[in-house]
Amino acid sequence: MFDVGANIGLFTIFASQMQKNIQIYAFEPIASTFAVLEDNIRLHSLEKVRLFNCGLSSENNPDKIFTFYPNMAGNSTTKPNDIIADTDEIKSQPDAEEITDLFADLFVEQTQVKCQVRTLSSLIDELGIDTIDLLKIDVEGEEYEVLQGIEDKDWPKIKQIVGEFHDKKGRLEKVKTILTHQGFHIILEKRELLPSNFVDTYTLYAIR
Repeated sequence: MFDVGANIGLFTIFASQMQKNIQIYAFEPIASTFAVLEDNIRLHSLEKVRLFNCGLSSENNPDKIFTFYPNMAGNSTTKPNDIIADTDEIKSQPDAEEITDLFADLFVEQTQVKCQVRTLSSLIDELGIDTIDLLKIDVEGEEYEVLQGIEDKDWPKIKQIVGEFHDKKGRLEKVKTILTHQGFHIILEKRELLPSNFVDTYTLYAIR
């Protein structure tokens, strides 16, 4: 499994608990977030997880600039039982105005950070990967670039894709065209809880 945009590692930890005999390659470009990812993987003793302090994109670039929102990233180390929230702590559902205010607050603080990015195909070659059973993508609007970094020779190696995809500037249609051309069946589920002034966001499932 390739976990692209691993953040602090919750999906990687979940996948490792669901399937013990799994090799995971997790990618996180932001140095401060990557440090927490390392702590979480060490805490959970996940020996079959390989970590990479880089992102995936359409080209290899050691100096790509990202806009980083610290409040949107995980900033604490998880304990083994922290993956599932305690439902007793969930008192009520926020209304639309509260959700809008929350998202506005999250995006107030931002900074520009320089990160390394690689193409997925360059990593497949370097690591000697024959099969990716699951490609998980969560890269805050850069999904199209991740797919552009896959050479034709490597597409047959990818069996399933899941991730968060944003419908901005017609990119979702381009993503669908690429995946359909490569033989995937696509399912899209729209995120309904986001405020109306945000870009439409979908969970995408692509299966051969």
